Amino acid sequence: SRVEPGGHWMDPSFANSLSSEELTEMAFELNRFARDCPPGAGLAGNLFKNADFNKRRVTWRQIQEMLNDPFVQRNSGQRMKRLHKIGIGLVGSVPFSFQDEKGLVCFFSRHNADLTLLRSSMNEGFLIGSTDLIGSQIAIRKNREACAAMRREMFIEAIKKVKRELLNNVTNNRPSFGDLATNRSTLDFLTKQRREAQDPLEQDDMATRFKKKVIKLGKKVFKRINNSRKKWKGTKLEGPPRQSFGESAFVAFGVFFTMLTVLKVANAINAADANYKFNGSWYSSTLCIIFALTPAPVGQPRQIFAAHLWNMLVGLALRQIPTGPEDFPTRDFMEWDYSASYGLPLIWKQALAVAFGVAGQAKLGILHPPATGLSYTFVSSDKYSWGTILTVYLADVIVVAMSMIILNLSEVKQYPLYWLGLEWGDAGRFRFFGVQARGHHAPLTKSVSNKLTGRTVSMEGDDRNV
Repeated sequence: SRVEPGGHWMDPSFANSLSSEELTEMAFELNRFARDCPPGAGLAGNLFKNADFNKRRVTWRQIQEMLNDPFVQRNSGQRMKRLHKIGIGLVGSVPFSFQDEKGLVCFFSRHNADLTLLRSSMNEGFLIGSTDLIGSQIAIRKNREACAAMRREMFIEAIKKVKRELLNNVTNNRPSFGDLATNRSTLDFLTKQRREAQDPLEQDDMATRFKKKVIKLGKKVFKRINNSRKKWKGTKLEGPPRQSFGESAFVAFGVFFTMLTVLKVANAINAADANYKFNGSWYSSTLCIIFALTPAPVGQPRQIFAAHLWNMLVGLALRQIPTGPEDFPTRDFMEWDYSASYGLPLIWKQALAVAFGVAGQAKLGILHPPATGLSYTFVSSDKYSWGTILTVYLADVIVVAMSMIILNLSEVKQYPLYWLGLEWGDAGRFRFFGVQARGHHAPLTKSVSNKLTGRTVSMEGDDRNV
C-alpha cells in the first residue's frame, strides 16, 4: 500500500555545478536517501497515483506548480521542496508494467532546461526505452529470487531424501558408505531418488495445483485486507496551511461581491420568466474553490462550464424515466414488490443521477465537485429545464469574469491557470489532457491507476543527461 523507491541516481556533475556548498550537500543528500510514501503523497506518490499504465508516453510536470497546488499532498521529508531549491524544476514520468510489477521511472531536469529538446520525439523515445529496460530488470528480479528459493528448497529436499536412504542402509546392516560409493547400481538408485525429489512436476497433480491457487488467492485477499486495515491509521501527513489574515480578508471581499452579483441576477431572472429559473446558492461552493483554493484544477473555467453542462444533462436525461403515482416516489427499493410497473422510485433516480454525474466528470476529466448537485436538482424537480441551462451559463460567465478581475489584483494569486486545457502537440495537432497537471508546459494526466503498490526509479540531471 506504499510506493517504494526501487533506486535513484543523480549526475555528480549536476550537484558539483550548484552555486553553493549548501546546495551541493543538499543534492548529494537527496541522492543518498529516498523513502517510501503513500500513493497520492509526495512527489513520487502523486506521480504514481496519476500514472496511466495503458499509455506509453512521458508526462511532464512542473515542480513549482505542484508545490503551489493545494490539492497536492507533500510528504514529511519535504523532498519536493528541496528538489526545487537545488534548481530541479521539471520531472518527466514514464510508467511501466511487467507481469505483476508496476512502477514509475522519474527523469528530473533543471527548471531552465530547453523544453523543445526535452519533449522532442527522439528524447522521449529514449526515456520510454530506458524505462522499459529498468522496469524489466525490476520485474525479473522478483521471479529470479522466487526461482532461486524454489531451487534451494528442492535441493534441500533431495539431500534429505538421499540422506534417509543412506541411513536406512546403515541401520539395516547394509554395506558401508565406502561400499555404497563404489556400487554403481546403488549410486544410480540414489541419483534417481534425487532427481525425483528435484522434479517439481512430480507433485503437481490437479489437486496440488488447485491447492496452490487457493493458497495464493487467500494470501492476496489477506494482504489486501491487512493493507486496508493499516491505511486506517492515516499517513501522518501535515494538514493544509492556514492563510494569513490579509489573504482571508481578500477572499471574503471577492466572494462577497461575486455572490452578491450572482444573487441579484438570479432574483431578476426568476422574477422575469419562470422558464429560466435558477438558484444563486448553487455557486456557494464554487466561489469557495475559486477564491480560497485558486490554483486548484477543479476550479478552473473549463471545469466549471463543462461540469455544469454534464450534470444538468444527466439530470434532464434521467428525469425522463417514469416515476409512478404520488405516493410511489417516497418508496424505497425494498418496497418495490407490488408497484414496480409504475416506474422507478425517485430516490433511485436521484442516486443514479449523482452516480453518473460524478463518474462522468471523472471519466471526462472535468471534475468540479459543486456541479454534482445540479444532477440531483434537475432529476428531482421539473421546475428546471433547458432554459435553466442558459441562465446557469450566464452565471458561469459572471463568476469567471469577476473572479478573474478580482483575483488578478492580488500579487500572489493568478486566475485562471488555463482555459481549455488544450496544448499543441509535436505534430501540430491539438492534444487533450485531463486535469491533474498544472502549468503551461505540463501535459495533464488522468488518474486511472487503481493499484496502490509500486516502485519508482528517479534519475536526476540536466537536460543533456536525462
